[in-house]
Amino acid sequence: MDNRHCVSCDKKCDCFKLLTEDELRLINSNRSLITYKKGETIIKQGALFREVISFNGGIAKIHIKGEHNKELLLGVITPSEIIGGPGLFFENRYSYSITALSDCTTCLIDSNIFKQIFRSNGEFAESFLNSFSKRYVHTFDRVISLTQKQMHGRLADALLFLSDKVHFSDTFDLVFSRQELADFTAMSKESVCRILKEFKDDRIIETSGRQINIIDKDFLSKINNAG
Repeated sequence: MDNRHCVSCDKKCDCFKLLTEDELRLINSNRSLITYKKGETIIKQGALFREVISFNGGIAKIHIKGEHNKELLLGVITPSEIIGGPGLFFENRYSYSITALSDCTTCLIDSNIFKQIFRSNGEFAESFLNSFSKRYVHTFDRVISLTQKQMHGRLADALLFLSDKVHFSDTFDLVFSRQELADFTAMSKESVCRILKEFKDDRIIETSGRQINIIDKDFLSKINNAG
């Protein structure tokens, strides 16, 4: 297991690069390196907030459960991201769940130590708030997509997000199951499968098992923009 010291770690997120060596040593003494298998729960919605999570490897999903246990998939976490969330400073509980979409490696950092450094290092605090704000802006964009776009636009938006923000390629193995893709687009699984077939028939994408190849990204973007 890779358990390198925080000072020498090359997987730390951008805001940790603004910490002093002493601060990194303090974090190193108050963190745990934890690995999760695909499908394992990393954080449970409603649990007490005890750790800030730094992602070192793998991909995970952020999701919430609402009325009648219906799931809404809010976003994806990729390596070198740090997850704090409102529970760090408000209510002291996780307002979402995080589940591994692949095997994941994380560092769990004691939240009290994190807040101690947050209060004493202004540059670090600003960088953390910047990344925190970007995630919430993305969440607002997701809400707009889910509430104002038609189904074809929502699925186009999801595929472009996976291509540009998660896999950084127009050809990728889908990290979501069909049900998770439905949860991400607020559609039924049947609707997702139907629209994927329409995109395939229209030569917008190609599919082979879990692999998706976007072959007409301009047209997919037009569908997304048209809503």
